[in-house]
Amino acid sequence: MSLSQKLKLLRAKHNMTQEQLAAQINVARATISGYETKDRQPSHEKLTSIAEVFHVSVDYLLGNEDTSSITEFSLLQEHLLDEQVFTLYKELSRTSREDVYKHILLLKLWENQKSSLLP
Repeated sequence: MSLSQKLKLLRAKHNMTQEQLAAQINVARATISGYETKDRQPSHEKLTSIAEVFHVSVDYLLGNEDTSSITEFSLLQEHLLDEQVFTLYKELSRTSREDVYKHILLLKLWENQKSSLLP
């Protein structure tokens, strides 16, 4: 996993925005965005600051030490998806949110029926 991916996942795990991380390590939000899109590479000083904020090693951030399990990675990805879905949901009108709720109920019913048909 790349530094940019780890940074996004760590922020999600800690419910931290780019702005909040930027303030903690004394850089602009755009700098954090650059780290996450691979446009920029942090200096050793900033890598150390990021590692301190998230209580991980610099080696972990650089990919030299893989302390995250596949399960943790999956959970973080799921958290990111939940966050993205909820952000979009909040932007919908009340009518559309009611429709989304109905769709979720239908999907749940379909999943229950599908699992009951499996041997």
